[in-house]
Amino acid sequence: MGEFWRWRERLAALRERNGSIVLLAVIFLVVILAFTAFTVDVGFISLARTQMQAAADSAALAAAMELTSSTSPSQVRANAQAAAADVASRFVNGDRSGVTLDAATDITFGKQVSIGNGQYSMLWGNDQTPYNIVKVRVRRGTDSDGNGGTIDNRLPLFFGPVIQNSKADLTTEAIASFQPRDIMLVLDFSASMNDDSCLGAIGKLGQTFIESNLQTMWTELGSPVYGNLTFTPQYAVLKGGPVSGTMPHVEVTYKRSSVYVTSTSALKKVTLVMGSRTQTFSGLTAMTGTFQGTGSNAGRDITSVYVESGTNTNRSPGGLGELFSFTAANIKTALGLNITYPYPAGSWDEYISYVQASSGDIKNAGYRDMYGYLTWLHYLQYYHPYASDTPDLWKTSEHPISSVKDAVDLFVDYLTENAGGDYIGLTIYTHTSSSGAILEHGLSTNLTQVKNTTRQRQAGHYTGGTNISAGMATGRVELTTNGRDRSEKLMIVMTDGQANLPGSVSTACAAVLTEAQAASAAGIKIVTVTVGLDADTALMQQVASIGGGECFIVPGNQSVADVQAQLMEVFIRIASTRPLKLIK
Repeated sequence: MGEFWRWRERLAALRERNGSIVLLAVIFLVVILAFTAFTVDVGFISLARTQMQAAADSAALAAAMELTSSTSPSQVRANAQAAAADVASRFVNGDRSGVTLDAATDITFGKQVSIGNGQYSMLWGNDQTPYNIVKVRVRRGTDSDGNGGTIDNRLPLFFGPVIQNSKADLTTEAIASFQPRDIMLVLDFSASMNDDSCLGAIGKLGQTFIESNLQTMWTELGSPVYGNLTFTPQYAVLKGGPVSGTMPHVEVTYKRSSVYVTSTSALKKVTLVMGSRTQTFSGLTAMTGTFQGTGSNAGRDITSVYVESGTNTNRSPGGLGELFSFTAANIKTALGLNITYPYPAGSWDEYISYVQASSGDIKNAGYRDMYGYLTWLHYLQYYHPYASDTPDLWKTSEHPISSVKDAVDLFVDYLTENAGGDYIGLTIYTHTSSSGAILEHGLSTNLTQVKNTTRQRQAGHYTGGTNISAGMATGRVELTTNGRDRSEKLMIVMTDGQANLPGSVSTACAAVLTEAQAASAAGIKIVTVTVGLDADTALMQQVASIGGGECFIVPGNQSVADVQAQLMEVFIRIASTRPLKLIK
């Protein structure tokens, strides 16, 4: 009997224990389900927030691509808002297939400005133009419906209702701007960069344009006056002795194979001297006349002339009248050029000799033996383009270099207006130094100095030749030595010709490709720009390909206006093609 009661007590204890285990199991199950619900909702919130951030990042970058100073601020905002909204709509967001942005509240425009020491400040508002930063906010919350009510855009949760929190408020944002660039301009200032402002370009650009441009250049020099030169070339007029009683005053205009003679008294006889030959015209009665060789003397150069008029028979030995000898010295005197030449290199004698040459651009233009500022400006550019020879030519509209200067102006102005944190430097080739190029300006935020220096250089500023590799090497060293760690490295190489230094053309071209490889290995992007008929476009295309950039070709045999327009379009395209980055 006692055993029975012992078993009964044991059974009761076992039942009591089993009930406790069931209760504990139920409690643990509730806790596990709560944690599971919490985990699911937290995971869903995390996923939605990640999706929202991706949408905000992409929308901000899309909006930043539309920031430009060449369009009105209102249009920039409209373009950027549309771009941001379009990109955001492509992103799944929790329970929705796309993200919707409110342009008025979710997209903010501003300007990032330098405060020194590599630090920047962000200024927000539609009045902070030109815009160079944009902020996009993506949110899930409760918004006004515009009619006094609300719209619940919060993220719905799976198990939130259990804890009376069925939806979640979420907000993400992103700020995008341009990645700052370190840019080296590598510019060709060879002597050929004035070809389109010389008489040799008449066949391509027309005589009217060339002559008008040369007159502009003379005006840009301050319309200087030397001797009795005029802008429009004139033949030299040699003047005889003064009128004295019956002794006349005679003037002879020298036109090489002919002369125009005028006298204050009637002409009697004119004798042409053509080297060892002479030809006399007698029985004259007029006071003027044009005389040239005839018969076997036709077309021969006249070296001197005797003019008999009035009572001047004995004004020269032999009684042939007054002698006019067309030596360079007499031409120089007739032009009033027995004066100091204005520049370090060249001379009036050399100029006169050049104008008298039997072949060349001056003769082809119809100005042989004709003297004036038009032919003098051509002479300066053809014979003495260097700054050490003619230091004032940088002030003039030499082409195509003048078009390059205008394009650089636009390029620098665009960078300045958009305040993207770009640094810029300037290298010019070819130079008299052993390196073959000169670093005019290292990388800095002083963009204006690059524009000013470029403007103050002239075609063939330092020397002739085209040492492209030297210019590239100088630019590469500056970018690798002084470039910033997180900036994009960009080299812009411009040329109008073919590499011919150092050494032969083949050696020079090989050096250019080697230098392109070195720049590419250093992480430098290379963009090339060619100008004119003689530019080695094939080489420059190779360079751009090696450097991961683009080759822009501005062809020759077109008007200066077209060249200028295309160059400016190229440089503004380069300036506006900016790498983007997320600031936040």
